[in-house]
Amino acid sequence: MEFQRVDKEYLLQSFRENREMLDRRNDENIEKYRKGDFTLKLSGSNRKTVTVKQKKHKFLFGCTAFMLDSFEVPEKEPIYREKFAKLFNQAVVPLYWSDLEPEEGQLRFSRDSVNIYRRPPVDTVLNFCNEYGIEPKGHCLLWNRFVPEWLAKYSTEERKKIVESHFSQIAAHYADKIPSFDVINESATNYHRGLAFLFEGYDEYALELGRKYFPNNIKIINETMGAIWYYYHTCGKYIPFNMQLKEFLAKGHAIDEIGLQFHMFGKLTDYVKGRMSDGRKFDAFLNAPEHIEILDLFDAYELPMHLSEITLPSYAGNLPENEAYQAELLREYYRIWFGTKNMKSIVWWNLVDGYAAYAPQGTFEGENQYGGGLLRYDMSEKPAYKMLDHLINEEWNTSFTREVCGDTLSFRGFFGEYEITVEDENGKKTTTALLHTDKDTASV
Repeated sequence: MEFQRVDKEYLLQSFRENREMLDRRNDENIEKYRKGDFTLKLSGSNRKTVTVKQKKHKFLFGCTAFMLDSFEVPEKEPIYREKFAKLFNQAVVPLYWSDLEPEEGQLRFSRDSVNIYRRPPVDTVLNFCNEYGIEPKGHCLLWNRFVPEWLAKYSTEERKKIVESHFSQIAAHYADKIPSFDVINESATNYHRGLAFLFEGYDEYALELGRKYFPNNIKIINETMGAIWYYYHTCGKYIPFNMQLKEFLAKGHAIDEIGLQFHMFGKLTDYVKGRMSDGRKFDAFLNAPEHIEILDLFDAYELPMHLSEITLPSYAGNLPENEAYQAELLREYYRIWFGTKNMKSIVWWNLVDGYAAYAPQGTFEGENQYGGGLLRYDMSEKPAYKMLDHLINEEWNTSFTREVCGDTLSFRGFFGEYEITVEDENGKKTTTALLHTDKDTASV
């Protein structure tokens, strides 16, 4: 099978042309929004050696945990867990209703539930999160797809009661274990699908159930590409998700945070030929200024935001130049997103190639054709994995050793969890400190 090679310079042209603007914007914003001035209050003798190591970010770098205990060979499982935990401090827990309750009344919560591909039981993911100190996120409470087939036999009023019971059961088991949930998913793009499988106003109904059953959890409204990136060139600020969000907030619906999906699911030939009739080469997926305009549109709500699902392609075939393109694209976008004021998390959608949606594993069908993993099918690291590792654990990491005379040490660093060790003539003392806001202090 012959695979198409990317023209990296062509596809990244917008980033090249806007290099000065992007570097200035990203550098200034990362410094302003992701770092703070901290003070350590030190005990012990006057002269001491202080070692500061950032162990974890406050910012959430996430990924789906859909392949836990699901690989075709057991040798892949420990590699998956290790590679996952090295990069990510957030894991998406699959709550797709059709797979969570394939048989009416039989919910797949416990670890001994029947295995379903890409849908590990909730408790399996939560145990993984607890073991590695990773924050779980529930996705999603209600969507117009992945609705169980058995729901079709019920009337609208009966469906509403069943949906409420569904929310209630998840809340009873997990409201105190999972801090945040995508309450409603993709209704601005696919509302008519929801009418066919659920009922009129299902999205607003879900938001009210979120208020009722998850009062202390973070409630996110999550949207896909159609109602955001695809329509911006023609609709501008009147893109459907922006209009929906304004309406729902005006009505007082319980929306705490905003989720924007960003799956680059266009075929390579689409980007090579261009898709704009007015002569423009790219839409907001490869147009850096337009991309930032859209981020600014939602950033203006002053609500925490998520790049809630992302796929950056290397396309099928593991061609070296295509993988190099994916790594560079990742760096460009992560710097933009990390430098957006109200951004809270970035969630990579498929860690390993060959296990994406709507395709048999290991094939180049469905979403596998985009090669959106950070690891190859054989679990080896792609350049994009190494790039993200460099950003999270090196470029955006604050760690140093300093000789100190006195009882305080001030420094500027990235918000996060720190391990601080103070060594003097009397010995060594180590403590963990959460430095999450500007001017935070810690005593050692």
